[in-house]
Amino acid sequence: MTRWLSAAIAALSLTGVSAKIHWDPVGNTCDPLAGKVGAPTLDDAVNKVWQEIEGMASNALQSMNDIDSGALTKDSDAWEYLRVVGTYDTFFDVQHPDGFPRWNSVKDILALMSKASSRQNVYIMCDDAYMYATDPNTGDVHWQLPSDQSRILNQGPDQLQCSANKQGKDLIGYRSGWDGSDVNHMSYVVLCANYQLHNVYLDEFTIQSGKSLDDFKSLTTTLFHEFLHVWVPSMRADMSGGTASGGERYGVQGTKEVRSLYANENPDSVTLFALALFSKNFYWMTTTAETKQEVWNRFQSEANGQGIINAMKLTQP
Repeated sequence: MTRWLSAAIAALSLTGVSAKIHWDPVGNTCDPLAGKVGAPTLDDAVNKVWQEIEGMASNALQSMNDIDSGALTKDSDAWEYLRVVGTYDTFFDVQHPDGFPRWNSVKDILALMSKASSRQNVYIMCDDAYMYATDPNTGDVHWQLPSDQSRILNQGPDQLQCSANKQGKDLIGYRSGWDGSDVNHMSYVVLCANYQLHNVYLDEFTIQSGKSLDDFKSLTTTLFHEFLHVWVPSMRADMSGGTASGGERYGVQGTKEVRSLYANENPDSVTLFALALFSKNFYWMTTTAETKQEVWNRFQSEANGQGIINAMKLTQP
């Protein structure tokens, strides 16, 4: 078993409403995070979230860059090469016709996420109850913008809210407002922390064999996902629970559905890929944690396993 890698990222200063990223200074819905994690202030609590997010992205990007530069090859470290390329294949399909353009697009996205905390004009909330009111005549949901309380947007009758979790919905978070193509307007990120996200940081989890990537739901991974919507206009979106034609797909099963289609435009594909590479002591080609010995044993038992061992120049652990 091992803990998540510590991200060697400098502490960030995100204080007050003048910060580039605002943690709901109007409704103060994120203030309880500090007490939840035992941090002196909210700033201290969220600084670590950014460290983990940017650490996930930087780590995955560095691994891909090492392959591009020749610093990581099958000859230099066959097992690490397998871990990186095998995980990439799991989420993005190394046989995809786009080939290097797809590989490079994932790198470009990770490069943006490696500086996620520098994004301008983002307002983050940890609940949305205080912003919404329902029109008794039409059923339309009205949203009072927290950053400009003079503005009220009509979201229509189908707008999901965090309280939908009470009705059995699985709404972890969502983005509203302008997408990443317009840095001059506020993007709103809502995290349903009162209903979900009982774990804040990745290092609250212990990894062991057999654990699925779906088991590591946290504020860090959710905000990573939502910031992909903020940073990257091409990311697919969906408010139907992952069923809309051409929309985003969620979790491990969802990433399998889009692997050979538009995986590099699917937020969870990028999130889970970065999450998988963040732990160097485990392999995630099956999307569940395996030790090096377990991977070797699996290859030995599979029909094409010996071919993979030979092609990747693997030696027995």
